[in-house]
Amino acid sequence: METVIDAPVRTRTTPRPGFIGTSALASAVGVVVAALVNNIGLAVAGVMAGREPVLYHNEVVFGSGGSDLALAGGLVACLLIGAFFLTLYPGSHRYDGARLTTLWVVLHCFRQGFVQLLTIPFSETSDASLAYAALDVPAGFDLVVAVAGVVGLLSIALASAPAFLAYATRQSEISTPGRRAAFTFKLALVPGVGGPLLAVPFFLPDNGTGFIQMLPFLGLFTVATVLAAVGTRTVRVPTGATAQGFSWLPLAWLVFLLLIFQFILGRGLYIPPNLEQPFVG
Repeated sequence: METVIDAPVRTRTTPRPGFIGTSALASAVGVVVAALVNNIGLAVAGVMAGREPVLYHNEVVFGSGGSDLALAGGLVACLLIGAFFLTLYPGSHRYDGARLTTLWVVLHCFRQGFVQLLTIPFSETSDASLAYAALDVPAGFDLVVAVAGVVGLLSIALASAPAFLAYATRQSEISTPGRRAAFTFKLALVPGVGGPLLAVPFFLPDNGTGFIQMLPFLGLFTVATVLAAVGTRTVRVPTGATAQGFSWLPLAWLVFLLLIFQFILGRGLYIPPNLEQPFVG
């Protein structure tokens, strides 16, 4: 009688390198979209306040004075668009590059809005701080707003842990705390920190805004995502899930957006557009 001993089966505990690259590109898309939404929100609020805004690739310049409440348009727009894409996210049941890009857009839009809230007590020159100063609110309320920003940022970081873990193709990939940490480290933290660096060309020249210097720090909230993944046990991988490789979709979006940023917004676009002279330069 012959006895057969099955050799242990080695399972992949991390996403494929191609899909990690897709996540990094998707994170870059999220950074660019969040910055664009912020600036469009500022421009729209500026029009409503009669401040003659000019929309650039990395900032909005107001041509006339007026209420500083218009400076809150960016953070409001980011929170609204983040919430809008969040409602769309559960509608797709395919864990592919398109869904991953949507996830990163949601995260970076919320990050863009909540970070502005939490910095209000610590900066007197930021858009959110100037808009807050234009309000007649009790002293000390800025700390309440800042706490709300911190809670909001942590909430999206923690809530994204099961969203990233859901991209696993086998339950064994996320079966232990260590494997869940390794999975989200490569699919969330590495792209979260590296993706914004891919967005540098979109914001050149910097023109003294300092935005490029902030890019390496925009994805640090994903550290909380990795920590939350350690204790996340509710994700169940469906049978027959297919491993995803590299997707060209986020790269195509980046190329499209780069053309808009450099060849349209880079020249300075009057808002609302002037058909006779749409650009400053």
